[in-house]
Amino acid sequence: MTPPTPPLTDRLTRRDLLGAAAGTAAALLGGPLLSDDGDTPLVSTVLGPVAPEKLGATLMHEHAPIVDWSELYETQPAPVAPVREEMLARTAGLLDAFHDSLGDDEGPGAIVETTPIRVGRYPKLLADLAKRTRVHIIASSGFWCEALAPQHPWAVRLSVEEGGIEQMAGLFIREITQGMEDPSGEWGETFTDIRAGIIKIGTSTYLRPSERACHIAAAIASKTTGCPITTHTTEGGGLEEAELLLEHGAAPERIIIGHQGHQDDRENDEANDYHKLIARLGCYVQFDRVDHEDYGIEKQARQVVSLIEAGFVKQVLLSHDHAPYYYPEFAAREKTAEDWKALDPDYTTVTTELTAALVELGVSRSEIRTMLVENPRRVLAF
Repeated sequence: MTPPTPPLTDRLTRRDLLGAAAGTAAALLGGPLLSDDGDTPLVSTVLGPVAPEKLGATLMHEHAPIVDWSELYETQPAPVAPVREEMLARTAGLLDAFHDSLGDDEGPGAIVETTPIRVGRYPKLLADLAKRTRVHIIASSGFWCEALAPQHPWAVRLSVEEGGIEQMAGLFIREITQGMEDPSGEWGETFTDIRAGIIKIGTSTYLRPSERACHIAAAIASKTTGCPITTHTTEGGGLEEAELLLEHGAAPERIIIGHQGHQDDRENDEANDYHKLIARLGCYVQFDRVDHEDYGIEKQARQVVSLIEAGFVKQVLLSHDHAPYYYPEFAAREKTAEDWKALDPDYTTVTTELTAALVELGVSRSEIRTMLVENPRRVLAF
């Protein structure tokens, strides 16, 4: 299957996209989200723009409701329709439990849904989920990259063909300013009007060439739109990500280096000095695998405290990286709805157990609010 190039590239030329620094693409695509007064940045949720002060406590790296790697293995996505209602009802309940864990001044709550293009991201499903819960949902553009699985063939193709990086940036820009791709058709064939509010990219332990291409495209799109970038790392690579994104024009306050908390410098289980190097660049350091294996609550709390004591509380973000459903038979040619695997994620661990551990280590309630409420407001509004 060789799907067509996204229609956006028929209308935006390579020169247009290279003019991103001057705002050319932003002007062509409608520009950033702004409030009625035309001056206040807003957060782009799947149900539309929201004032940042309406978010409350925000989990900055989650998946809900599904993850499906099928297209990474060039097989058809798993069927969702037969289990759609179950997925929506159960995931809404999990998000409501997160909402219920928040104090009166911390609600209603929000999650950044970091499932990017063609790995189980269904924009209409996300919108329907958002209608069933008080928790706001911010969706992701971008391509996932990681040595654990193949990169999506669409991303690989764009990373090697002439002008492909600019085409990829154009795809991200379109998803941010007009609406995300509908994965029910061929690549880039149809788009929804549901906008992405963040760009998700990732790297293996060391940056591969195709991953570098995705990072450069993300930097172009972020520079053009103001949209933040959030990253996946694999026991290393975060500092290289930050430096590459900065080199290509992304603003440091728009960059979130994720999955920190275990061997982030490829050597030390608690790489406190490494985290400070990232923070000194002006980027956010995100501890978003709280309570996973190797990412125990006390261990994460100690590393957060190290950054706070160094003066970087305004650059710390928190989350779990949970998913209620994933499809384990992603390489199978024939797929059935019965093979979806339901997990039992708890979206309240950060707001209950981690915060308790932080308080035990001397972190103030004001500092916890900064990390859970104020920092997400600042980085998600554009």
